[in-house]
Amino acid sequence: RFPYICYQNGGGAFLIPYCLMLVFGGLPLFYMELALGQFHRCGCLTIWKRICPALKGVGYAICIIDVYMGMYYNTIIGWAVYYLFASFSDELPWTSCDNEWNTQECVNISVSYLAKNTSTSPASEFFERRVLERQKSKGLDRMGPVKPSLAICVFAVFLLVYFSLWKGVKSTG
Repeated sequence: RFPYICYQNGGGAFLIPYCLMLVFGGLPLFYMELALGQFHRCGCLTIWKRICPALKGVGYAICIIDVYMGMYYNTIIGWAVYYLFASFSDELPWTSCDNEWNTQECVNISVSYLAKNTSTSPASEFFERRVLERQKSKGLDRMGPVKPSLAICVFAVFLLVYFSLWKGVKSTG
């Protein structure tokens, strides 16, 4: 995701403000949050209430951001789990254009250098047309049905994360 954001926002020119904000904004705030939490021995909700009751919303914002980030990254890990199970077939499904989800624009890797600009690779068609099934969506207002196999993979990742965090760090030894 980060290389894509760099490419979309000007390539290497994006790295200069990113590194400046990381060094002068992100890392000091991260260290401050860790130090305050460890010193006061409490979480993000109560630490801001102790420091200044008017800043109690900062703790809630941190929790909401954590939930959104967890959903985002667990979904991506769910895709990886889907790929893992798809890779157990005799032939990897994203290596050829001979599948039911492929379009006419699909070009095998061995002849991709002869293809036009409108051609797509079997791997990208597998992801977009088999994993995500974007062809069934009519846009953001009509996203299409939930794919059960992908939903099971994402749910399994959420369960794994839940049981990993269930009893906390003390239970790991």
